[in-house]
Amino acid sequence: MLERLRSYRPGGRVAVWLVVAVAITSIVTGVVAILTRPTLEAAGPLGDLQAAAEFSGTVIGFALLVTAWGMRRGYRLAYVTAAALVFLAAAHGVVQFRLFSVPLFVLSIGGLAVLVLTSERFTRSSALASTQLGALVAIVGVFCYGTAGAYTLRAQFDELDTVIDAVYFTLVTASTVGYGDIHPQTETARLFAISLVVLGPTTVGVVVGSLFGPALENRLARTGRQATSHRGQSGTGDGERIAVLGSDEWTARLAEGLSGRGSITVVTSDERRAKRLPDGVETVVGDPTETRVLERAELEACDAVLVTTAGELDATDASLAARGVTDARIVMIANRDAKEVVGDGEADAVVDPEAVVVDAVVRAAFGSSEPADQSPSSAASHSG
Repeated sequence: MLERLRSYRPGGRVAVWLVVAVAITSIVTGVVAILTRPTLEAAGPLGDLQAAAEFSGTVIGFALLVTAWGMRRGYRLAYVTAAALVFLAAAHGVVQFRLFSVPLFVLSIGGLAVLVLTSERFTRSSALASTQLGALVAIVGVFCYGTAGAYTLRAQFDELDTVIDAVYFTLVTASTVGYGDIHPQTETARLFAISLVVLGPTTVGVVVGSLFGPALENRLARTGRQATSHRGQSGTGDGERIAVLGSDEWTARLAEGLSGRGSITVVTSDERRAKRLPDGVETVVGDPTETRVLERAELEACDAVLVTTAGELDATDASLAARGVTDARIVMIANRDAKEVVGDGEADAVVDPEAVVVDAVVRAAFGSSEPADQSPSSAASHSG
C-alpha cells in the first residue's frame, strides 16, 4: 500500500500551486469574515479569538504567497514555513465558525497531505548572508522592544491598556503613520515614542536594502551581460557565456564543443578534474548545489547552464540551486525520467546520454540521417 502511495506522489509544482490556492482562499475567507457575522458567536476569550482570526487569516494568506515563491525556488525554509501556515489556515477555518470557511479547512487539510508527500522536493538551504540575517533580527528586535516598552509604560499613555494596544501602537508609530488615538502623557513616554519613530523607518530601510539589494544587483548584472552577449554576436564582444555544473567524462568534450560559442565556466568540487580541463575554461572549485558558490561563478550573468551528474552531484539539487540564481536556460544531462524533471520546473530540457548514443547507433546502422523513433523515455525532453 505504501509503495502504491509513493507511485502517486505529486510533484513540487503541485505543492506550490496548492499553497497558492490555500493562500487565496484564506485571504478571501478573511475578508468575507470581516464583513459578516459568525454562525455561532462566542463570548469572552473565545470571542476575542474569533475576532482576531478574521484579520489574521488574511495576513496568513499573504504570508503563504511569499512562501509559495520560496518553494518555487526549492527553499526548505519556505516549505517548512508553508506547512506551519497551512496548518494555521486550517485552524482558522474552524475558529471562524462560518459555513464559507469550510472550503478553507478542507483545502488546507489536503494541502498538508500534499506537502508531506513532497517533502523531498524542497531541500535547498536559504543561504542568507550575515547582513541579511542581522537585518531580520533587527526588525524583530525593534518590534519586541516597542511592544514590551509600550506595555510596560502603559500607565503613561492614553488609551493603552492591553498587549494588543501595545502591538498596535508599535506598528503605527514605527511606520510613522501616527493615527493619534494613543498618545504619550509624560516626558518618558514621549521619549520612548521618539525612539520608535527613529528606529522603525531606519530598520525597515536596512531590511529592504539588504534583502532586495542583492537580487536587484543580480538582475542588473544579467541584463548588462545579455547586452554584452548581443554585441558579441555582432562581432564586437565575447559571445555567450555558458556554465557547466559538475565535472565528469562529458565535461571536457562539452567545453571543447562550446568553446566557439563564447566563454565557458565549470563549477566543480573535484579539483583534479578541474585541472585537466582544456585551456581557456574558467573553473570555480566548490559545491555546485551551494548558492554562494554559484554566485561566485557569476551564474546570474550566464546565458545557459548545463548540469551534469558528476560523482555524487545530484542533478536535481544543482538545477534547483541554479534556478534560484539565474533565469537562463538550464539543460540537465541525466539518466532519469525527463518528463518528471521538466514538469517540476527544475530544468528547461533534459538529455539522456545513453538514449542519444542508442539513437545515433540505430541511425548509423540503417544508414539514415533522420532521428530514430523516440520511445516514451526519449533522449531529450523540453518544457512547453
